[in-house]
Amino acid sequence: MIDYTWVAWFEELAAKIASKDEDYLIRHARKVDWRSDNPLLLAHGDENIDPMSFLYFLAQRNTSNQYKPVFESVTEEFEIISVLSQTQPTIPAPVPNAQAVFHDQNSFDPHLLWRLFRDAVQTNKVKHEDFKAALALPNVAIRKLTQTLFLANPRYFLPVDILILGEALPQSAHRGQVRDYEDYIEGVNALKRQFPDCEAHEIHAVLWNRESLFTKAPRFFQVGTNLYAGKHSYWEWNDGLPPGSRTFKESNCVYVSDPEDQGKYPLDEPKRGDVILVRTGAQQGRAIGVVEENEYHPDGWSKQAAIYVYWINKTTAPVEGNLPRLAFGNAGESTISAFRNADAYKVSFHLIDRWTSDHGVDPQPGSKTPTEELDPQAEESGMSFPLNTILFGPPGTSKTWEAVSHAVAIMDGKDPAVLAQAKDRWAVKARFEELGEEGRVEFVTFHQNYAYEDFIEGIGPVLDQDDLRYEIRQGVFKRISSRASERPGKRHVLIIDEINRGNIAKIFGELITLIEPTKRSGGEDEAVVTLPYSRERFGVPSNLYLVGTMNTADRGIALLDTALRRRFDFIEKMPDVRLVESDIEGVDGKAMLQAMNERITACLDREHQIGHTYFIGVKTIDGLAEAFQRRIVPLLQEYFYDDWAKIRLVLNNNPFVRKREVETSIQDTLPERPVFELLAEDDDGWKQAESYGQIYAGKQPEGSD
Repeated sequence: MIDYTWVAWFEELAAKIASKDEDYLIRHARKVDWRSDNPLLLAHGDENIDPMSFLYFLAQRNTSNQYKPVFESVTEEFEIISVLSQTQPTIPAPVPNAQAVFHDQNSFDPHLLWRLFRDAVQTNKVKHEDFKAALALPNVAIRKLTQTLFLANPRYFLPVDILILGEALPQSAHRGQVRDYEDYIEGVNALKRQFPDCEAHEIHAVLWNRESLFTKAPRFFQVGTNLYAGKHSYWEWNDGLPPGSRTFKESNCVYVSDPEDQGKYPLDEPKRGDVILVRTGAQQGRAIGVVEENEYHPDGWSKQAAIYVYWINKTTAPVEGNLPRLAFGNAGESTISAFRNADAYKVSFHLIDRWTSDHGVDPQPGSKTPTEELDPQAEESGMSFPLNTILFGPPGTSKTWEAVSHAVAIMDGKDPAVLAQAKDRWAVKARFEELGEEGRVEFVTFHQNYAYEDFIEGIGPVLDQDDLRYEIRQGVFKRISSRASERPGKRHVLIIDEINRGNIAKIFGELITLIEPTKRSGGEDEAVVTLPYSRERFGVPSNLYLVGTMNTADRGIALLDTALRRRFDFIEKMPDVRLVESDIEGVDGKAMLQAMNERITACLDREHQIGHTYFIGVKTIDGLAEAFQRRIVPLLQEYFYDDWAKIRLVLNNNPFVRKREVETSIQDTLPERPVFELLAEDDDGWKQAESYGQIYAGKQPEGSD
């Protein structure tokens, strides 16, 4: 069986130490039976005992001869209530001759190590400066530090060794050397995204055993959580379960034997490496697990028999289709397809396909990784793209989404227009995240306070053990430029959202010249500058593409910095009524949007039209009312500076904006002008199809019959 009891044991031990002081740890650590006359932890006196060194030294005792006596001694001395694993836990076990403590007599800093430990246990994060300071200690490297963080908090942290194993994933969790806490957490979070809703120790366990699990093409089985005629759901604990029952989620198992089911289902068939698809009812997925051990045997049925699995996805999500309500059995093509095509489970099928292919096993028919779904030839298609592009248009015209798809198109050699209209947006997003995890794409949003120091490089404060110092920090543009220079055969993309909201001359500085194609590294007029803070020589590589987005309602192209206009290609993105529903409970959404935009263009200009995304997903009158109340009317107020007469004109005098009668005594003292009021939010007029129909009365959208 899969035994995770060590997790609660280590959690209780770490929490108890974190809540106490140094004297408590020293006193009890000295009473532990370490199975050694002169344990290294105690070799240099009490000052050698800190919580990080204690946990790391304890992990060294996780051997066949020492595990039981040493860990039982710790249980007794620290009064641990949690059950101790009967078998050696799957935890990082440092070699016996490894440096067992985090300091020597010349580098002891108990305050640093206690602070690091308490933060890891109590807040699920540590300070960047403490992580860096710990790495600087003699005999402490990234492996030792992260292994100990994992022991201190096994539900959140991961040892760096597992990030290395993560290289086998289809969307690499981390590439390159882990240099600091930011690199480390980026890798941990990227890896966690491959195992939705799984805890760190579960990810550690499945990756630790991956090589032996996937040696064959897996068979797929399905199991329902509402077993035994649907009396209870066995997915997670609830008060309705029979006494002694085990839940699937917490016990890492599927199907717990019932005497009535002996021999009824093929429970003895799943073998190690097979996949179990867990569902509740006919349309709700629960999880995906990989079989570790099957306790069912045709000649030895047991009340406590179970199929133990490593969970690789514990997300509850809908699956399309009407799945068979079989308690347990082989998964048919319809069930496999339903899970494979559900957004929540696609990432898990990509893992399974990659892992089996690593062993020379063909993936399941029709399966593709996000990269392969978009372009199996990736950058070999030979398509060329401008180095600097800005997507511009009114708000709500999908500019940010198209910047993402445009970036993927550049790096995979696809047609941006085709990719932007892809039906499977999940594949595009997954590919974008994959490229981001490889360090080939960055995303930044400009704003009024964004500066050169944020974009290129600057000097920032660092609190180092209560001492304030300053260091040079790289901005996003310099970081991705450096990575692109190191990998000249790979395209890289920097997306700059809302590029016109920043002070371009201030942000780009002298580098505005270097982004020109001819001034790039290797260009005919290659240019290099000396950066003002680091004094480094810097040039912009020719494999770095810039993709910006620009909201023309904020600032038109004509008002842009001339230097910027000259160096970018501009692609206009306008509202597309084809993407709006034509029948929203009797309202023609296409005709309505087109009519409003025609009037806005006449009253104001074409740059202030309403984008189609304001109506995407709106399929009911209730949704339409919410869109107008929360988004459309406030946008029109902003456009026309609360000139309700013009807003009423855009709405074709429909009931949403009404003239209000003013008392005669007040009217006599005011200039003669109409007074308007907006329909009350709870007025039924917002939910009348006729109100919206009046907006486009007598008009038909372009291209309609």
